[in-house]
Amino acid sequence: MIYALSINRSALWQKPWLVLGDSISKGVAFDPLKKRYQQLKNSFVERIKSDLRLDVMNLSVFGATVEKGLKQLDRYRDRLTKGGVALLHFGGNDCNFNWADISRDPKAEHLPQIPLKNFIHLYEQLIDNLQRQNYQPLLLNLPPLIQDRFFATISRDLDADVILNWLGGTTDSIFKWHKSYSDAVEQLADKKKIPLIDIRSAFLQQPDRETLMCDDGMHPNAKGHALITQIMEANS
Repeated sequence: MIYALSINRSALWQKPWLVLGDSISKGVAFDPLKKRYQQLKNSFVERIKSDLRLDVMNLSVFGATVEKGLKQLDRYRDRLTKGGVALLHFGGNDCNFNWADISRDPKAEHLPQIPLKNFIHLYEQLIDNLQRQNYQPLLLNLPPLIQDRFFATISRDLDADVILNWLGGTTDSIFKWHKSYSDAVEQLADKKKIPLIDIRSAFLQQPDRETLMCDDGMHPNAKGHALITQIMEANS
């Protein structure tokens, strides 16, 4: 679903697109056979680019936070078109912690890569910068984690019991913390009166949603990217 007060939806699909985001918008997934991350040929960005015949510049970076998004915008400023649509996907890395540090010293203070308040501030700054350059920002919220898979991934080769205790004894806290950043994106879209495509609800509504995510619990697999494509193209 696209949330907006007044926007010409068809115009979104008739302009050049800039994509800024992390590994999900870059199209990276975990290959369970090769045991490594690789870029999907049929990622949702590539699919909508082909299906809707879009002119797309994808500046997404594996591991990127919204701070990296601002740096990418500045770095490629001279190569950007004079306006268009800017598809943004951030939050999954911003909310992540240094799990090795937590495993070594759980009693120390540990902050996420980008604390929530700063995440909101930087995301708003990114939106404002894009609008000044005549881009229409289009936000994506976050697909939900498969929390136990995610915990197994981040605690591998570390002291899983120490990390779980730091989390309060349950992986539910990971899911809720990750969701708080997705909620912040939705609230920011509402505040700035800009469109947001709600991929999170689409994932949560799938009875087999675990089959849409990679073994790492955080990246959509090819089937998950197909669902994102479906949701986006339903609004074209």
